[in-house]
Amino acid sequence: MSHPDAMIWDDRYTKDARWRNLQSPRNLLTTHQDLLPRNGLVLDAACGTAPTGLHLARQGWQVIALDVSNAALRIVQSEVQKEALPVSFALMDLENPWLPSNRFDVVLNFYFLSRPLLSTYRRSIKRGGLLFFETFVRDESYSPETDGNPHHYLEPQELKHAFADWNIIHYEETQRTSHSMHRSKSRRIVQMVARKLE
Repeated sequence: MSHPDAMIWDDRYTKDARWRNLQSPRNLLTTHQDLLPRNGLVLDAACGTAPTGLHLARQGWQVIALDVSNAALRIVQSEVQKEALPVSFALMDLENPWLPSNRFDVVLNFYFLSRPLLSTYRRSIKRGGLLFFETFVRDESYSPETDGNPHHYLEPQELKHAFADWNIIHYEETQRTSHSMHRSKSRRIVQMVARKLE
């Protein structure tokens, strides 16, 4: 795939072991896992190495893992084959994808933002299904020079307004410090767990 984001992420997963190493599942999911039904179909959007999707697959969930990075999906494929997990995966640009209506019991969206996906998720999650969403929020400390593309940040309360007619089980906007080899950076994030009612 010649998508510019694909080239960036492929380079990271190929050259930097920190990106290649599978991580623990996201805390937002594990702390609310009691909300999930016993089985169903999970969409792990912009999954990277899919630690959260693989966590659910190990418990018997059917998982569809999507990402723009072929290098990341090769890592997922290796894990799936070793453990014979119920995971399908596809290379996909998720900026504005088509997804089937009323198809998914759970959607996972961690640290990826494409605003067209918000309405897509509203259609593609089944009645009673759950959305787990966590990403960055723009605040007064945001700077394009250090924080990157402003389109990758939600506005405060934007996610809550987009799903105001759903049962919002958990919603929090808070500061979180991330650490890299070169610096520590405090960023505002939003976490939401919401159930579709209609």
